[in-house]
Amino acid sequence: MRVSFLVFVCVSVFVDVAIAACITSKYENGFNERLKCTNVTLSTAILYGGSVVDDIMIYKSWIRNISDRSFLRYGKSLISLNMHDCGIKEISSYAFSGLLHLKKLSLPYNYITTVKDQWFVDLTSLEQLDLSYNLITSIEPTIFEKLRGLKRLDVTENRLTCLEPAQLAPMAGLEKFRFSGNPLTYRCRGTLTLWLHDLGINYKALEQLGKETWLDSILWLCAADDVKVADSEILMKECVVLNLFNQLRTGLMTAESFPLSVPQDCVNMRNELTKCVAANRRNGREVITNGHVIRKLLRQLKESKSTD
Repeated sequence: MRVSFLVFVCVSVFVDVAIAACITSKYENGFNERLKCTNVTLSTAILYGGSVVDDIMIYKSWIRNISDRSFLRYGKSLISLNMHDCGIKEISSYAFSGLLHLKKLSLPYNYITTVKDQWFVDLTSLEQLDLSYNLITSIEPTIFEKLRGLKRLDVTENRLTCLEPAQLAPMAGLEKFRFSGNPLTYRCRGTLTLWLHDLGINYKALEQLGKETWLDSILWLCAADDVKVADSEILMKECVVLNLFNQLRTGLMTAESFPLSVPQDCVNMRNELTKCVAANRRNGREVITNGHVIRKLLRQLKESKSTD
């Protein structure tokens, strides 16, 4: 039994060693190196590269912490750094010190919760920053003053509740911004999309179409229509609900123009539904508040569905 256990341990160690790997290849210009590593420690990856490395890609490793000046060895050459799915939780304040030529920093699919200002002090050449699929709840507001040359920013699928346009404004050259999958407040999302739309910044990814685009369109209209509405979370929510109700009502009314494409039972249900909403009264007075009408509408829809 003991011999079997020892054999199992030896095999497991051998398998881990076999999976861990680093390879190098020539970078775009054909002179410097591109380093790719999987299932390694950070120190192993850094020491594996030659004297001049332009591109470092580390995948599926377990690197809980990036310590100060970890990549200083390649400070004069490193252009792109990608650490994908590496279990990163902590990044020291001076982790990226000395990377004056770095243009692309990608840290997706990790466990980062806070983005600190000090990380970007030396990253004066940075053009692309990917922080997607982390657990980020806060970004220090002064960060974007250090990222004035940034062209692409991705914070998709995090836990941010707001990103104010005033914070992002220093990035005058921003071309693409991805933020879907964050629990942004309606007020924040409305003012943000309005700002992005007005500046012509691309913020709608193809995979986002059909999921959140409809909400962004409504929020943009609500924010653009009235400054007081744009500054209030409650009024923004009311505006969204009212717009959805108006769209539903328009859809129900439009069905009359296409009787051949709508089954008769659907037409009958629509007529009953609209009649119910239109004729709804309380104490002999017609109810005109949007909230009450929408609640009545949703209740009627639920009752109709339960009787099917």
